[in-house]
Amino acid sequence: MSSILIPVDFSYPCHNAFRFGLQLAQALKLEVVLAHYSLGSLNPGQPLVFTGDGSLRDSSLERLRDFAKSSGAEEADDAPGLEFPAGVTVHYETEYVFSVSASIIARASKPDIALVVMATRSSKKLLDKWLGSTSTTVSEACQRPVYLIPADVKYRPFQKIVVANNDTSAETYPLGQIEGLATTFQAEIHFVHVEWPDQFAPLRFVPWRLMEKLHREAPADGRYPYEVVTVENQDVTAGLLEYAATVDADLVVIVNRLRNRWRSLLAATLTQNLALRAERAVLVLHTEEGG
Repeated sequence: MSSILIPVDFSYPCHNAFRFGLQLAQALKLEVVLAHYSLGSLNPGQPLVFTGDGSLRDSSLERLRDFAKSSGAEEADDAPGLEFPAGVTVHYETEYVFSVSASIIARASKPDIALVVMATRSSKKLLDKWLGSTSTTVSEACQRPVYLIPADVKYRPFQKIVVANNDTSAETYPLGQIEGLATTFQAEIHFVHVEWPDQFAPLRFVPWRLMEKLHREAPADGRYPYEVVTVENQDVTAGLLEYAATVDADLVVIVNRLRNRWRSLLAATLTQNLALRAERAVLVLHTEEGG
């Protein structure tokens, strides 16, 4: 059965993403792979404790299981533990790796993984703060859909979805993914394009004829309500997020050209801005780099 990959570093934001992923798994009828990837170096801020069979790997697996069953609250160790949603199976994986982002991308490429759910960043006090760059790198270089979950975002069924209108969002694959979400959750879709006020020349961006053509040719039972919106803002990210707040969207979707991991590490993008500034769940879909 297909699964959701949820990589964690034992921080509270990761536990929140895990909770989100569990609810999403139940809605989509998927299993969950909860994974921890360690760089293999010892953390001087943590005691060295061996459990299970005494090996580092077995100790990490035991810690991962404890993490999954905990409340996730950093300040309340005695809070009630987490109960998994009915029908959701959780598998545990841990590995010592050279690169966390590369390992997540490689694991996500396996045929049993349907999508990835990640926190956008770790808690401030964590010494090994790998999530800030790892989540955006994975979201741009991973072939699977990637959900980026801010620390305090709770899952709710996707009733309103805002899609960043760019030159890739009308391509067949992401459009099919968006239609699938709309059909599954009976959601409204808002395709939002942010343009600069008082620009010097008209934009060459006109994908909506293609989108409307694809939409008209879809089976009658596969159609979904959507609207196309243009907003003005000098800051594309701000314009998109302000519109999402106005309609109280449950999810913001952006479609990227798939890039290799090294390019993702070097260049700042709209996806990275969204991951850092969003107060809602963000879904990153992909097309091939060449179109």
